[in-house]
Amino acid sequence: MSRLLVVALREFRHTVLTKAFFIGSVVVPVLIVLLSIGADVFIKPSIPPMKGPIAVIDGTQTLVESISENLAPPPRATVSPNVSGHRPDEVLTTAIEEAAKQAENETRPDTSELTVERRPGDELDSIKEGIREGTWVAAIDVKAGSLEPDAAKGGAAVIWLAPAAASSHVDLLTQSTRKAVVDARLRGMDMSPEIIRAAVDRPSIETIRIGSEGGEQSESKITRYLVPVAFMALMWIVVMTGGNYLLMSTIEEKSTRVIEVLLSATSPTGLLAGKILGFACVSAVMLAMYLVVAVVLMVLFAALDIVSPGDIALGVAFFVIAYLMMAAIMAGIGSAVSDVTEAQSLMGPAMLILMLPLLLLPVLTEDPNGTVGVIASFIPPLSPYVMVLRIAASPEPLPLLEVLAALSWAIVCAGAMIWAAGRIFRVGVLMQGKPPSPLELLRWIRYR
Repeated sequence: MSRLLVVALREFRHTVLTKAFFIGSVVVPVLIVLLSIGADVFIKPSIPPMKGPIAVIDGTQTLVESISENLAPPPRATVSPNVSGHRPDEVLTTAIEEAAKQAENETRPDTSELTVERRPGDELDSIKEGIREGTWVAAIDVKAGSLEPDAAKGGAAVIWLAPAAASSHVDLLTQSTRKAVVDARLRGMDMSPEIIRAAVDRPSIETIRIGSEGGEQSESKITRYLVPVAFMALMWIVVMTGGNYLLMSTIEEKSTRVIEVLLSATSPTGLLAGKILGFACVSAVMLAMYLVVAVVLMVLFAALDIVSPGDIALGVAFFVIAYLMMAAIMAGIGSAVSDVTEAQSLMGPAMLILMLPLLLLPVLTEDPNGTVGVIASFIPPLSPYVMVLRIAASPEPLPLLEVLAALSWAIVCAGAMIWAAGRIFRVGVLMQGKPPSPLELLRWIRYR
């Protein structure tokens, strides 16, 4: 037991106390939090303001007023939305919507010093010259008949801009002109654009699932798709990274003959167990760092209640099983080859299998309790990832018997994979030369 812990501690320190691990597992999560908190500071675009007059050629006074209204600076929100008493998913949805509106306003040019003037068509050439010289910002010419209710194909308009006009200026003028033409049509029919927009504004819809036992649970797209996918992706990334560390460590020690020195102090089984335990601690550190990021983000969005403690406990259990399965695969491959190039031939089939949970995402999020989800829950090494996704995506708690059956079967499969990896490790760890084929690996497992 003491030798196992020595090996585990060696692998843990050899991996964790490196710059690469520190950057990937500590610096990156911290940067994610900082970018989430201060994204407006780091990625806020620099939008040049729009200053000066805009000419509306031969336009009606109603059209000029509509264009002026649409180009006016939007009112800035001074009070944060009240989210007290709301559910976590509602708070998260509201925060995302507010962030989208704020991002849209930040990419809009400042138009506080912009004016809109009505000009006759015979001044168009001189206005164009003024646009080139910078005395005019733009000229807008709405074609005849475009303000009529039955305008052909919605009418047409032409906008002249300076050669160096920013793309944000082009977008704003295009959108404002299009909206102003519609507003002018409505006012020409004695209709209020504001009332029309309010009438066609889509209502917010709350969906509530009625449980099989009579309970009710609110549902949103965020909790239905974002949370499950984030859970499974986090587990997949951490497990893959930890398994890759184990693979590279085994190959490096085998190619440099360090493994022969280690085997003089412990058995192949003890060495393999120490490696798996050491890199399990490495993966646990990585998972803890990213869970801290997730908790910080949920605190910022007041959405801590989205995930229940029971789901977290099951997620941790399936994470351990997923790591053991991955460790068995990586240890077996690492002990059978002598360099990374040789490992690629054996990694191909394994990676195809491990990519299946990502390919099944659309099916599992749409129907987590369907036939595909239930069958995949009992197929190693897919079962841990599929079960985590199903637990988070299912509108109702999964049947306890099914969860226990899947968990028990996954534990048995992980134990069988570790046993098979130990048989391969025992034979291949001291073997040099041509890498074995998959059939030869199966023969190694049967060796006495």
